[in-house]
Amino acid sequence: MLIQERLFELLRVCNCIAARNLSLATTGNFSIRIDGQSMKISSSGKDKSLLKDIDFVTCDLDGNLLSGHGKPSAEAPLHGMIYQLADQANCVLHTHSVPLTVLSMLQDKAKSLSFTGYEMQKTIQGFVSHEEQLDLMIFNNDQDMHRLASVVRNAWKETKQASGFIVRGHGLYCWGNQVADAKRHMEGLEFLIECELQRRRFL
Repeated sequence: MLIQERLFELLRVCNCIAARNLSLATTGNFSIRIDGQSMKISSSGKDKSLLKDIDFVTCDLDGNLLSGHGKPSAEAPLHGMIYQLADQANCVLHTHSVPLTVLSMLQDKAKSLSFTGYEMQKTIQGFVSHEEQLDLMIFNNDQDMHRLASVVRNAWKETKQASGFIVRGHGLYCWGNQVADAKRHMEGLEFLIECELQRRRFL
């Protein structure tokens, strides 16, 4: 699939994300891989419900601007790190949901959230049964994205299994081999997080 076709597919997903209030107040950022050295990522400060193809800039995998109009998201280095470590990843989505933010803050010392027994676990690549345990890593927020990327990189063996991770009090990062895979992982993980928050209210 051509880069422009994949970008338009990503724009359709961005519309869905915005419609679900997962990228309010210009938050969130979304990208697709171009090749082994570069990516297209949403520009900083853009209303995610109104994104167009011109609102994406081209960066190298360290987050440096190569071309396009606008400023790369400050979180571009995290996207680039995922592309460097996950060879098959071609799309990264970063969302901000209320359930995830609340649950990650309630678990202020936890290094991961563990899910078992949920059928929705099977939406995540590599998981084939609700009986398996899915561990979603949590990393403390950091305004230095290069430093945060380094922390995630050091825990990549544990992190990659869930095709996503949480930045505490911030949001969810997830990825997939294709745009549709990243969307499925995002929806599956957001569902599991909301279920777990609701469940804990009754404990």
